[in-house]
Amino acid sequence: MKVEISDFNPRTWLKPYKRNNILHLSMMALFYHALSMALMYTGSFLAKSTIAGYETPDFPVSVALALSAGLLEESVFFGIPYFMTGNPVILFGAGMVWSSLHLFSYGVYSVETLAYGGFLLSIPHIFFSIRTWISGKGWFAIAFHSGWNFSFLIIYCVLGIRQCSIINDTHDVLNVIMAVAVGMIVYLAFKNKTRQINRFYYLIPVAVILVSLAILYVTGSF
Repeated sequence: MKVEISDFNPRTWLKPYKRNNILHLSMMALFYHALSMALMYTGSFLAKSTIAGYETPDFPVSVALALSAGLLEESVFFGIPYFMTGNPVILFGAGMVWSSLHLFSYGVYSVETLAYGGFLLSIPHIFFSIRTWISGKGWFAIAFHSGWNFSFLIIYCVLGIRQCSIINDTHDVLNVIMAVAVGMIVYLAFKNKTRQINRFYYLIPVAVILVSLAILYVTGSF
């Protein structure tokens, strides 16, 4: 038990878990995301209390987007940096970029519309993802991230806070495609640790991502 408790110490938040079994990973995931919820609601409350005319950003999120975001975001901001460097400090930097992106929604950058709650929500997740990846359990970070997104979307839909849809538009479809492509890159990087992978295989998912980004740009969905 002492070994497990030590993982809650902030001094260890850039280090691998002492144990990486599913039970311990689940416990740590719930711990970090309990912090996330506390920070989110506190941040949203303070924003509404101190910023005149502040409104919590609300943008459409589909089931497809919620599920694919876990694979896409974990792979881009944690998985690829992990396999490229293995350095938790680099992962922390990438995580801060990812976290900062939560401030913005659909090109709206005014103080009254920034998603402060979403930004604070994501900060504890950075440490969860870093520690899970460097503990050799990146797949768990992806699965939990997607499951967390999906669970809260469904809860919000049931409560009438959001309207549910499977897929909203082309953006969601391309997001799923890019998530699969980036996931393929991470998988190839993982396999490359045990045997040499032909670099040509990386070109296929990279091409898919570039084409998807081009379509998003042309259609104005960026």
